[in-house]
Amino acid sequence: MKKILPVLFVIVYASALLWLSSTWYNTYISFHFFDDFLEWKYLDKMGHFFTSFYIGLAAFTSFGHPADLNSAAKKRWICFAGFVFLFPIEVLDGFSMNYGASIFDLIANLLGGVFCFYYVSNKTVSSFHPKFSFHNTAFAILRPDMLGATFAQQVVKDYNGQTYWLSVDINSIVNKKIIPNWLMLTIGYGAEGLLGGHDNVWQNAEGKTFDYSNVARVKRFFISVDLNTGVLRNKNRLFNYLLAPFVILKFPSPAIEINAERGVIFHWIYF
Repeated sequence: MKKILPVLFVIVYASALLWLSSTWYNTYISFHFFDDFLEWKYLDKMGHFFTSFYIGLAAFTSFGHPADLNSAAKKRWICFAGFVFLFPIEVLDGFSMNYGASIFDLIANLLGGVFCFYYVSNKTVSSFHPKFSFHNTAFAILRPDMLGATFAQQVVKDYNGQTYWLSVDINSIVNKKIIPNWLMLTIGYGAEGLLGGHDNVWQNAEGKTFDYSNVARVKRFFISVDLNTGVLRNKNRLFNYLLAPFVILKFPSPAIEINAERGVIFHWIYF
């Protein structure tokens, strides 16, 4: 099986590049760099970190020794597979008229690999689990060319619906049972009102100007709980399959939102 995995990895990777090149990019020019550090309330950088981390973790789980936290360092360098695999996407950005290669994207990709390296090497670091959630928003309807016209495109492009989480296994950190073993505390970060990288004013292909400056661009912080899938999936085979997506996705649950514009908001279920 391990002999087939590299081939499958390459096929999935090539298919992903083809999908991204058709979904994200439409006009190509000469290679150039672009300073996007302050765009999208940093959510695009979190996306790079998250993707790099999980590609590296998938590679390590497939080809390394995830059960041995003290394995030789050379076995853990595969955690930087995410950085390597995301590098061509940055090259595509560099040739795109609407984007450009970003040094800060490369740094976020590298940090994802660094976190993965220590995640599989250090028991304390492995108690912190990056998670992701997404929901549809009305903002994509206002600007589908930028934020996505289909659900699949919006998951990648509509930062208003993305939330990045860090779920923490408290019991593992303190080495004592404080809360149920299947439960983790989690903090999340998202934003809303983002119709463009820096502002909400743009022109379409015909030169028509759209001005949504009245829409506030707001950061959102969340406090919630999450499932410790590593504990639950080991209990029986049914849980192993049902909870597999929630290794990466944050489990829908009540959440407290701290919104810079609207104050404190309670959500019965947030995803």
